[in-house]
Amino acid sequence: MGKETHSSGKRALLHTMVAQQVVLVFIYLTLFYDFAVPINALDISRLLQNRIALKKRQEDSSRCEPYEPFRCPSGSDICISIQYLCDGARDCPDGYDEDPRLCTAAKRPPVDETANFLQSLLGNHGPNYLEKLFGSKARDALAPLGGVQNVAIALSESQTIEDFGKALHLMRTDLEHLRSVFSAVENGDLSMLKSLGIKDSELGDVKFFLEKLVNTGFMD
Repeated sequence: MGKETHSSGKRALLHTMVAQQVVLVFIYLTLFYDFAVPINALDISRLLQNRIALKKRQEDSSRCEPYEPFRCPSGSDICISIQYLCDGARDCPDGYDEDPRLCTAAKRPPVDETANFLQSLLGNHGPNYLEKLFGSKARDALAPLGGVQNVAIALSESQTIEDFGKALHLMRTDLEHLRSVFSAVENGDLSMLKSLGIKDSELGDVKFFLEKLVNTGFMD
């Protein structure tokens, strides 16, 4: 009888201890769920915010200041003033700020403006019209010369008419004809343009465009 009472007491004590441990585990898990998860979520949020802030700082540091807006190419972090472009002194490591094509294009009409001008002539006179200006390779809307955009870029970047001819591989006879057109415009003779079929309403725009090229050294 005494042994049974003693065994029952031990079992009761064991059950009580197990129950207490279960309660403690439950409390621990509850506290962990209530506090640890929000803390982890908060940490992740802060981490994302820090990364965004770091990226923004990196972007800001790679941006040139308004007073030095031109960034030298080829992965350089050097920014220079606009006034230092084409001033005869190399400021970029690779000398790009003195590149002849860059310096020529800076004085010429924008490429998109030139392309629109050529396209308007083709639209008004047909796809083969510019043969009268650039020669036989200028048929089919300038396709043999690489298209309107390619010709516009060559007009923008080529320092002289000779450079233009080389860039587009023009025949010598076609290049000399183009030179005669520019010479006529340079001398104020519009009869050459009229002989090419330029309408009176177009003469002013065509003359203005060709003069822009002449005045920036195209005939030198």
